[in-house]
Amino acid sequence: MSEERAKLADVARVAGVSRAQASRAINGGYGVAPEVRRRVREVADRLGFEPHGVARALATGRVSAGSRERIEILIVDPDPQALSAKPFYSRVLTGATQALAGQDVALALKLVPAPPTADGDPPFGRILVNMPPLPGAAYARRGRTIALGESAPGVPFVAPDNLSGGHQAAVHLVTTGRRRVGAVFGPDTPCAHERKTGFLTMMAGAGLTVVSAHGDFTRATAYTVAKSLLARESRLDAIFAACDVSAMGVLQALREAGRRVPDDVAVVGFDGSALAEAADLSSIFMPVEEEAAAAVQHLLDPALPPPPRLPTTLAVRGSS
Repeated sequence: MSEERAKLADVARVAGVSRAQASRAINGGYGVAPEVRRRVREVADRLGFEPHGVARALATGRVSAGSRERIEILIVDPDPQALSAKPFYSRVLTGATQALAGQDVALALKLVPAPPTADGDPPFGRILVNMPPLPGAAYARRGRTIALGESAPGVPFVAPDNLSGGHQAAVHLVTTGRRRVGAVFGPDTPCAHERKTGFLTMMAGAGLTVVSAHGDFTRATAYTVAKSLLARESRLDAIFAACDVSAMGVLQALREAGRRVPDDVAVVGFDGSALAEAADLSSIFMPVEEEAAAAVQHLLDPALPPPPRLPTTLAVRGSS
């Protein structure tokens, strides 16, 4: 027998399956018939194939004592209170935790105000959140990495269908008779651009001009922006907020201006978070927990391709 270490491709070839099937069979992934799983593992044992420590944990339910294997969620957000102020992050943690249920793999969280320039202790796997698509983010390619939303070139990502979500919000406002529409869009990120594009494309198709400004997905900024929109166009009858946290600032500005929701002004947010339910806010729901879980599954089994864009759906509530 050759002394060269067996590779996953060797196991797949001898077992007569694809590399992705072999990886799922060894790692305990979904979508593999029991007989295929058994055959692949028998071949792996015969060839002396040794998967990575995390893969062994998935297959056997054990990680050796003192294992340092961890998946890190790296969030880039200049707001030091972001973890408590933005429900999106707690939903990411929920989805990632659920995906690791029963596995002895650590989950770490790191909040930084800007993309780090050094990476002295790369984890086994890393999930990037709000990582800008800049060359300086190239360090993130060390080890197994995936982003929530588009990131640096070459880094795989999982993302909701933001374009469709923005389009759905616009369709709802137009079909319910709103004609003087404002919008508080997001910061300079791919996801925010997609939501804006979907919304404006639909509005342009309906022959409507949108009074808009950009925010940063915080309540305070959206409050200020919404006040400026009302000053520019006092007769606004609808406002689209590109995230639910921003919508909270919009609602505050409308209350202070004496504008009734939804009688005078309809409001639609984006995220479908617990904030939307509590505020009776119409919002575009995106499956954040599913998004985070898919990212974890990809880190544990890179042979699995990232899923296609996850669907977004409008939940209509009392605000519109």
